[in-house]
Amino acid sequence: MSDETRAALAYTALAFALGVLLGPLREFVLAPRIGRLSALMMELPVMLAFCWWLAPRVMRRLPPGLARLRAGLAALGFLLLLEFTLGQALRGFTLNEWAAQFGTREGALTLIGYIAFALIPWLRPAPHAGGRPS
Repeated sequence: MSDETRAALAYTALAFALGVLLGPLREFVLAPRIGRLSALMMELPVMLAFCWWLAPRVMRRLPPGLARLRAGLAALGFLLLLEFTLGQALRGFTLNEWAAQFGTREGALTLIGYIAFALIPWLRPAPHAGGRPS
């Protein structure tokens, strides 16, 4: 398995794990009180901030540039597969039903989040040695 694939799988697994923790909070606590879109708008920055922190740590063996972009795009593929599988298991979505939800405001915001998730490894610089900028 290549370093890119390993990094993509780690990035996906850790981000998905946080999503599994935050998703029920969003759906069962926040959304009934403030609406699905507002709940998603509260969750998405937390997810993306975590990905911003996470990406350079799991991508550290990859050189900046195309290798990290390829890993981010592979991670997006893995994430979409996991998201569809979860939607199918929990809600019985068909592929068409799952894809159709991206036509909603919430779905459009989710797509923006997915694109950001894929690009963060490419955009995010590696942490500096010693944890301090030079």
